[in-house]
Amino acid sequence: MDAARRIHERARYLRGRFLNSVAVIERDIAVILTEYFCTSDPAKQELFFRHVVTSPSFTLRAKKDVLIRIVKNDYPRYWDEHSEVLKDLDEIMAFRNKLAHSVVDVSECALARPLEKGVGFVDWKQGEPITDEQFQEWEVKANMVSTCLVEITRLLPFKERPKA
Repeated sequence: MDAARRIHERARYLRGRFLNSVAVIERDIAVILTEYFCTSDPAKQELFFRHVVTSPSFTLRAKKDVLIRIVKNDYPRYWDEHSEVLKDLDEIMAFRNKLAHSVVDVSECALARPLEKGVGFVDWKQGEPITDEQFQEWEVKANMVSTCLVEITRLLPFKERPKA
């Protein structure tokens, strides 16, 4: 089945690229949390990073929730200006989870569809094909989140002064 092989190759490429970008986001959030909670002692930073924020029990959702609380509390103006981008992380995480755990659609319909029309994943919108352009939109969202994380890192360790 040449068509099935091509669909799987394309799915591996697109899925891998997106999952890698989300893995970088997760690591960046872990670094921010480490710098926020362990500001001066490199040994404590290493311990916190290795055994707390990157442990399997500290999920991406938990990291995101803590990050958002920090930004809302310490950088309210930044939150006001960038909350929509940071809220996109919920959609990115849902898409990532579906991609990571879904089987590629190789039904008769999918095999007959030109590859340019997209690749379907069984657990994502009932196998509706995702085109290269849609993957690019997801990557743009992920890149915008990554840019916000770089900006938040620059804000550390300072706190915005409360309004008088």
